[in-house]
Amino acid sequence: MVADTEGFVYPQTDDTRCIECGLCEDICAFRRAEENIFDGFKVKVYAARHRDIGVRMCSSSGGVFTALSSQILSNGGAVYGAAFGEDFEVRHEKAESADVIDRLRGSKYVQSALNDVFPDVRATLKRGIPVLFAGTPCQTAGLNAYLGYGRHEKLVLCDVVCHGVGSPLIWREYKSLLVRIKKSKLKSFNFRDKTNGWHRSSSRAFFENGVSLHGDPLVDVFDSLFYQHVALRPSCHVCVFKSVRRPSDITIGDFWGIESAKPNFDDNLGVSLVLINTRRGEVVFESARKALFCVPCDIDECRSRTLSRADAAPSKRKSFWEDYYRHGFENVARRYSDYGFVNLVRHRVMRPFLSKLGIMRAARHATI
Repeated sequence: MVADTEGFVYPQTDDTRCIECGLCEDICAFRRAEENIFDGFKVKVYAARHRDIGVRMCSSSGGVFTALSSQILSNGGAVYGAAFGEDFEVRHEKAESADVIDRLRGSKYVQSALNDVFPDVRATLKRGIPVLFAGTPCQTAGLNAYLGYGRHEKLVLCDVVCHGVGSPLIWREYKSLLVRIKKSKLKSFNFRDKTNGWHRSSSRAFFENGVSLHGDPLVDVFDSLFYQHVALRPSCHVCVFKSVRRPSDITIGDFWGIESAKPNFDDNLGVSLVLINTRRGEVVFESARKALFCVPCDIDECRSRTLSRADAAPSKRKSFWEDYYRHGFENVARRYSDYGFVNLVRHRVMRPFLSKLGIMRAARHATI
């Protein structure tokens, strides 16, 4: 797997050894997307939140991933999910105890490195150990393809409602900017801090020198670029898995719209959307429900458009990368986000003022 100029990794073949058998293309999950759809089961939809408020405060939405993980671990199983590495690179890791699960909780808006996770999942399953694999829809479909499109009795696939994956290169550049400006290494980073509630969750960074950054244009730079879609993987704009028919046993995400659909269920600390896509997913979810408050819902009550629609690449995506290559990351941070004094005045002072006068409408950041 080799990174391209945008930081996304792609398979590179050795032409001197390739015999052009076509197997790599034939097994591709994107070419065989329909084989990842498990027919014969009527999808069930729930709004769910963990009974432990502490778990929800550490989770991006309602804490359902923690409930599922706890159920798998209680049966002697293993859980695979995205975590921050030592230098805050995003990668998939294996957890076999509750204390490691904490590292897998929470959204990471960056494409995770899978490394040798797929072979490790296969080896774990061969030992008869239950496995919960959580990732983006293309990752769960990829694992299913790697394992041979079979239904493995002890494997539970869980995908997230995915907005898209951000560039690991831009994430590295952003981390470097944070460290350089704050003159300290990162201690932790949270893409979905709930200090101001779930509906207004935003990024927060903690540094080793004791500084905390929240509600500041600098800490919102990556978040802003992410939601503008200028640094998402190109395939995210034509994703074949954007559908209510999912390539996994269980789908989880934010239940946006719960405040209208089930107002008494929303306490602004996070509510998860849960889709039960297979009988196996139903069995695992029912076992995990003791840790959750749940109410059945209709899929139309959730306003998460990213569940079933891929957004086209914006016209400014090309100019963003041209500006990055020509002028560097800090330049595009200032040009494409609120970072920098000029943008701070323009977006945080002038725009709200003009909006109040009715001259222009205030801009609002999109949410997953």
